[in-house]
Amino acid sequence: MSTSALGFQMSANKKNLRRLGLSGSLAVLILLGGCATGGSVGFPGIGAPKVKNPVSTLPDAFRDMPPAPAGESAAWWSQFADPVLDKLVREALNEGISVQLANQRLIEARNNGRATIAGFAPRLTAVGTADTDYAMGDTKLTSATGTAVEQQTTGQAVLRATWEVPLFGRFGSALSGAKANEAGAQASLEAAKIAIIADLAAAYIDLRNAQQSLAYLQEDLARADSLAAIAHAREAAGLISLADKGLSQGQAAQIRQRVPDAELRVRAALDRIAILRGVVPGSLDETLAPVKDFTFRAEAPLVDAVPANFVRRRLDVARAEQDAILQAAAVGIARADLYPSLSIVGTITSLSSLAGNPLAQTVQRGSSSPAISIPLFDFGQRRASLKTADARFQQALLAYRSTTLNAIAEGQNALSAYGQALARAKAGIEGEQAAQVRFDATLAGFNAGLVSFKDRLEAESALASARQARLANQAQLSDAAIGLYRTFAGSPGI
Repeated sequence: MSTSALGFQMSANKKNLRRLGLSGSLAVLILLGGCATGGSVGFPGIGAPKVKNPVSTLPDAFRDMPPAPAGESAAWWSQFADPVLDKLVREALNEGISVQLANQRLIEARNNGRATIAGFAPRLTAVGTADTDYAMGDTKLTSATGTAVEQQTTGQAVLRATWEVPLFGRFGSALSGAKANEAGAQASLEAAKIAIIADLAAAYIDLRNAQQSLAYLQEDLARADSLAAIAHAREAAGLISLADKGLSQGQAAQIRQRVPDAELRVRAALDRIAILRGVVPGSLDETLAPVKDFTFRAEAPLVDAVPANFVRRRLDVARAEQDAILQAAAVGIARADLYPSLSIVGTITSLSSLAGNPLAQTVQRGSSSPAISIPLFDFGQRRASLKTADARFQQALLAYRSTTLNAIAEGQNALSAYGQALARAKAGIEGEQAAQVRFDATLAGFNAGLVSFKDRLEAESALASARQARLANQAQLSDAAIGLYRTFAGSPGI
C-alpha cells in the first residue's frame, strides 16, 4: 500500500456520517495510516525527541579556585561606587539599542507562539453575498411564486466553522516549539542586558584610564619641557654638555608625540559609551569629563565554583538548549505529517430575497463534513522533510554541546585572567614605588651636584613609565573583574 500513487479522502454530510459511523472512519484511518508510513498500527516514533544535556560529565570544580567574595552585588556595577557609571547603566537598560532589539524579538516570539497555538483552534468565519439577476430582451424572470419579474436580487449569509484536529503529536510539538522560542528570546534579552552592562562598564573603565593616562602625559610633558629649558640654560653656561641638552629635548619631544594618540583614545572611548547608551556621539562629553584621581575598583564577585551549577545559569547555554528543543519540535511536526489528518467543516447557510419579487420563503440549511486525508505515496517527500528536520535537530544538539564546553572554558579563563590581573596590579604598584624611590634619591643627588643630568632624565623617564604601567595594570584588573561579572552572570549575588 505504501507504493500507491493515489491520495485517499473520505467526506460525509450528516446523513452519510450517521450511516458510516465515526468509529468506522477512524478505524480505516488508523489502518491506512499505518500502511502509508510503513509502520505498525501503534504509530511508533510519534512526537518530538527529548533534549538532554549533551555533556555527560562535568568537572567537580574549576581548575582555579574562585576569588574570595567581596560582598553581595546584585547590581554588580554599583560595586564600582561610581554614580556616573550607575546612571549610565540605568539609562542604557531602558534606552540601549541592543536591549530594545532583544525586547522586540521577545515580543515577536511571544506573538508567534500565540499565533501557533491559535492555529490549532476551531475557526469561525462569516461570509455574505448578494446576487442580482436581470431579464434581457423579451425574456422574463420567474420568481419562486411564479410571477414574471424584470429583476431579482437575493442575499446569502454563510457561517462556516472549521477545525483540523491536531492528531499524532502535532499540537504537543507545536506548543513545545512555541515555548522554546519564547524561552530562548527571554534568555537572549537577559544576555543582552548583561552584555550592555559589561560593555558599558568596560568602556567606562577604558575612558577613565585614557583620561588619567592623558593627564599623566601632560604632567610628564610639563616637567620635560621645564627640564629642557633648564638644560638649555645650563648648556649655554657651560655646565652640561650639548649631548645632555639634546637628550632632554628628545625626551620632551617623545612625550609630546604620545599626547595626540592619548587624546584620540579619549575621544574613541567617549564615542563608544555614547553608542552603547544609544545617543549621539559627543552628547556625553560634559557628563564624562575627566575626574581627578579616579579610583579603579576591582573587587571580585561571589561566583559559583561548581561547573554544573554555572552551566545551568549561563544564558547562552540556556539559549542553545531552547534552540535544540525548537528543532526537536520541528521533528515532531514532521513526524506527524507522515500520518493522516482529520478536518471537520460545518456550515449554516441562509438564502433570502433582498429586492424584487420575494422568494416563497427564506431558505436555511446546515451541513457538517468531516474529512480524512491519508498520505499514501509522495515519492519520499515527507520522509525527506523528516530527515531534514532531524539533521537540523542533530546540529542543534552539537551546537548545544559546543556552547556548554565553551562556557566551561570561558569560566575558567575568566578566573585565570582575574588571578593574573591581580598579580600584575600588585607588581605595577611595587614597580611605581621603586621608581619613585629612585627618582627621589636621584633628584636629591642632582640638587647636591652628585648625580649627572642624564641620570636625572633617566630616573624621570622611569618614573613616568612605571606610573603609566601601574595605571594600565589597575585598569586591566577592573576589566578582569568585569569579565568575571559577564561570565558568571546569574551566579549568587550577581
